[in-house]
Amino acid sequence: MKYGCRAHDYGCFTAQELARTLADQGYNAAQLAMPKAIRGIADMNGISPEQLEEIRTAFAGADVEITVLSCYRDLSSPDDGTRTAAVADVCRALHYQKATGAKQVGSESSCRFLSEEQKAAELPLLTDSILRIVEQAAKLDACFALEPVFVHALDTVEKLRTLKETVGDGAHFHVIFDPVNVLTVENVDNQDALWPAWCEVIGKDLAAVHMKDAVLHPNAPRTPTALGAGQMDYTVIREWLHRGHPTAALLRDEVILPVAQEDLAYMRTL
Repeated sequence: MKYGCRAHDYGCFTAQELARTLADQGYNAAQLAMPKAIRGIADMNGISPEQLEEIRTAFAGADVEITVLSCYRDLSSPDDGTRTAAVADVCRALHYQKATGAKQVGSESSCRFLSEEQKAAELPLLTDSILRIVEQAAKLDACFALEPVFVHALDTVEKLRTLKETVGDGAHFHVIFDPVNVLTVENVDNQDALWPAWCEVIGKDLAAVHMKDAVLHPNAPRTPTALGAGQMDYTVIREWLHRGHPTAALLRDEVILPVAQEDLAYMRTL
């Protein structure tokens, strides 16, 4: 397996400095949001070929895989202009993926907390966005990965199953699996029954696993914890990874710097 993190949790550096920092910390993979992590890149527009090549060579030289190139946009927005711009940004990032050597471009489905009514209304909009993005990915031989989140339009395993069947292109459409992002107070005590369905639907189309842990509270934000110190149970997911994804990338999301090395050790035990 590969062991990585969300790169900008360590700060903003030149490409060479960042790649070396991650390697020195013991990582060999990363999720890279270029505007947040690379000095001199203000946004995802107009990144030069020279900057992209610098990123590619820096990470390759440090033996750190860019597993996910972040371009998180509101792909279910009911505002036509916002959604059109979001799709265009992700499609542009697919070109950057090829230039940097990244494995896939990643996004969540929304950028807002949605009510159940909003989720239902926006799911067709999300589906349209994904079809447009995957069509472009296929033209470029690139790959797009979507991350389900329980407060966004793509919030359940059933919706993910339907979306995958609609897209029908496992070569160019993958899934970023963040179990904590679909864990709720209602299902936290039923994880043995929860995770097999997610693993079955994701199947061979896994982009990466976001590793994090937390304590959940009714009607309040969750409390992030070190890995193994919260309520997340990785037992079923661990077994699934060993059976079908022995080279998967485990990416520590929302790194808690004082316990980063302990968390890396925890990931290695998986």
